[in-house]
Amino acid sequence: MVIGTITVNPDSPDKYLVEVEEGETLEIGRKPSPDGKRKLVLPFPEVSGRHAEIRCKSSGWTVVDSGSTNGTEVNGVRLTPGREHMLNPGDKICIAQYELVVAPTTGNQVEEISVVEEQDKTHLRINLINATILVGDIKGFTSLMEDYADNPSVVMQAAQNVFEMLSERITKQYGQVEKIAGDAIMAYWQGDDSFSGASMQAFQACKTALDLRDIIKKLAKDTKLWPFKEHPLLLDMALATGPVAAGAIGHANANTSLLGDTANLVFRLEKLIKDDTIGDIVVEGQTYTMASKHFQFESLGQFNVKGRQRAVDVYRLLGQL
Repeated sequence: MVIGTITVNPDSPDKYLVEVEEGETLEIGRKPSPDGKRKLVLPFPEVSGRHAEIRCKSSGWTVVDSGSTNGTEVNGVRLTPGREHMLNPGDKICIAQYELVVAPTTGNQVEEISVVEEQDKTHLRINLINATILVGDIKGFTSLMEDYADNPSVVMQAAQNVFEMLSERITKQYGQVEKIAGDAIMAYWQGDDSFSGASMQAFQACKTALDLRDIIKKLAKDTKLWPFKEHPLLLDMALATGPVAAGAIGHANANTSLLGDTANLVFRLEKLIKDDTIGDIVVEGQTYTMASKHFQFESLGQFNVKGRQRAVDVYRLLGQL
């Protein structure tokens, strides 16, 4: 259950929001966690690898400096390393050039949220959001299932193991997995309506896609995880950015479903990847515009896509600059 938020650089055009859950200890540092745990990464030289952590409990939030080189400040006061400091709503944590504004939910607010969720269990909730959507599809899966028609559970278990590892990376990069269905995974990054909000979500989605490609390459070499020699593990990916209807039926923890033109487009983009370019990552023009300053792309030209009156600009994501 989400019990509060952290706004990173709230006065900057590149601000973004991080949701935290009850009982979570959110580590803060310069590099991603080596064990795959969720971490707030602040990529600046003056931030230590393990700089600080915010401990989020229903009884209250605290922040602890982890013995960082350049220290942590709360409302202008430098913290003593290793000592917990109680946080209040609106407190400002300063780490190098970053400012984090915390907004923990109070006890009464938690109770009110729980009551609303309970009352809302049978309701359909629809919100229009701006999102960058990622779809990944295991190539040759149908043929693989045909070859293992007598033992399909072996294939499904292998695919499930692969998608679990991909899901961990997506969550770590602040994405949300919408669904895993057979040979495909769908995830999204949500931002606000501003250009900077869309740029941040597009950056996170593109970076994650590159990370997933690297993970797939490693998993493909693991014969225990993917024992199908005649069917190498390859994943095609596509990304698209735009407005989408996000809806959930039931409890607040239920998976969100994405509906709309952007969701349809990303699936059709993935189908543009040809057999001679298996393992590609393709994006449409909006995602390219938002992320082109941070990544290397190659234009693939314009394509007519079903449901679109105008041709769609398509780009191949090659790497990070």
